Amino acid sequence: MEDQYLGMLACLGFGFAPRNFAFCSGQLVSISQNTALYSLLGTAYGGDGRTVFALPELRGRAPVGYGQQPGFSLWRLGDQVGQEYKALNMLELPVHNHNFITDSKSVVSQTEFRASTTQGTKAIPSDGDYIGAGPAFGAPQPAYVPKDFAGTTVALSGASTTSSLDLVAAIGSTGGGQAFSIMQPVQAVNWCICISGIYPSRT
Repeated sequence: MEDQYLGMLACLGFGFAPRNFAFCSGQLVSISQNTALYSLLGTAYGGDGRTVFALPELRGRAPVGYGQQPGFSLWRLGDQVGQEYKALNMLELPVHNHNFITDSKSVVSQTEFRASTTQGTKAIPSDGDYIGAGPAFGAPQPAYVPKDFAGTTVALSGASTTSSLDLVAAIGSTGGGQAFSIMQPVQAVNWCICISGIYPSRT
């Protein structure tokens, strides 16, 4: 491959670097032995800029045009971004919710009415009074039924009961946090750079 521009990249279908070319493998090369190439690349791809500089690293990477167009990110020569695998964190998850379903549980609350076996002494009850026994003279009127023979019952007013049920539950976490591939479909080829050739002119 003769008469190629110095610093030009070539995408090759075979697996070796031809004469005047080197692999784009990010390797460090001597500045003193490649002064013309260094004047073009500088340390855009790495190196200390004193004794060595780096060639582009395109193993497992896709090239992208440098510069910036409106609405897009700025790309400088030598920028490297991206990764093959990604594990999402909490801030990257979409907004969502979880349904919490529990079995219905009935709460049984009993209110006890108590009567006094003492004969009643008041015709008009006051707050906190008990129902007393009937008069001692004359034939007492039966007013009480044993609990085992209650038959049909009705609700009495005058008493209230407040019941509360505290239900504490935690929704368990799931998932393993494993990274997943975010790589686009690719096919590997051989990227090489011209290290000996025609020095490109700006005019």
